[in-house]
Amino acid sequence: MQAVVKSAPGPGAGWATVPERPPGPGEAWLQLVAAGICGTDLHILKWNGWAAGRVHPPRVLGHEMAGLVLGVGEGVESPQVGDLVGVESHLVDLTCPQCLRGDYQVCENTRILGVDVDGVFAERVIVPARNCRVAPPGLDPAVVAFQEPMGNAVQASAQGDLKGQVVLVTGCGPIGCAAVGIACAEGARLVVAVDRVPARLQIAAKMGADALVDTSAEADLEGSLRDACQGEADVVLEMSGHPRLIQGALATIRPGGWISLLGLGDGAQTLDLSSQVVMRGITLFGITGRRQFETWDQTGAYLSSGRVDVRPILTHHVSLLDFDRAVELAGSAEVGKVVLYPPVSGW
Repeated sequence: MQAVVKSAPGPGAGWATVPERPPGPGEAWLQLVAAGICGTDLHILKWNGWAAGRVHPPRVLGHEMAGLVLGVGEGVESPQVGDLVGVESHLVDLTCPQCLRGDYQVCENTRILGVDVDGVFAERVIVPARNCRVAPPGLDPAVVAFQEPMGNAVQASAQGDLKGQVVLVTGCGPIGCAAVGIACAEGARLVVAVDRVPARLQIAAKMGADALVDTSAEADLEGSLRDACQGEADVVLEMSGHPRLIQGALATIRPGGWISLLGLGDGAQTLDLSSQVVMRGITLFGITGRRQFETWDQTGAYLSSGRVDVRPILTHHVSLLDFDRAVELAGSAEVGKVVLYPPVSGW
């Protein structure tokens, strides 16, 4: 079959023919219906320092997908042939202390589709059946694929009560914009979205943000955040990993507030824990992945009920055969989520 493969260390990736096999015990065989490009894919394509130290080519790329179940291996009761499924991209060992406690999202031996094992930018994909989540009825396949990244926003938002709160969302990529929608759905009193790209802020506005802060135009970030929050924030959902925004968030959060930290920066961060966190009673939550599978259930409920409509985030729809164009769009920062589809006829 055909797949997008990083065949050797270095920038780029290309189409290649790769072998197929039938599903083994506990596995599901999926036909790609829709897939999403995310920042991790771009890092691997650019071959930054993280990618060079983690990814071992050849590797089929991609980890966000909706798939149609073509077959299952021995012992699999769910999903069933014909189901449309979303796929949890983190493959866990089920045996480490974290997994035995049910904290699968912090499994010490996690492998990630498209990073540590072959991914989903292919005609067909084999994954553990355990990682397949049958889609709520009626969801567009693009939305089904988006459940994977949206789950990060759901998990970040679920660390405390958002109802009646002033919620500051720093970083408005697709996950940050999803967090805006979740905060609105949960009844936040005021939702403030922060980014340096006007196009992303406009998507945040479509998702329900009450106030927008363009950091590219703000010299006094702390003052601008406080103005937008009409004082202090009760909650910060930090999706950028940028030192300036993290410091701004800590300066804006009220004493006793909480911050979910999801964004990954390019280097170490410096915090004065005594004065910025401890003496102000701030709670910091480190967020990685999604709880398996409580977060998937929460995400599906948001989407199937219509409480969160993510269509404004899914801005571009491109054939997988036009992968280079899709990557160019995704890397421009002027778009939301780029969704890939298999060609209508033939590969």
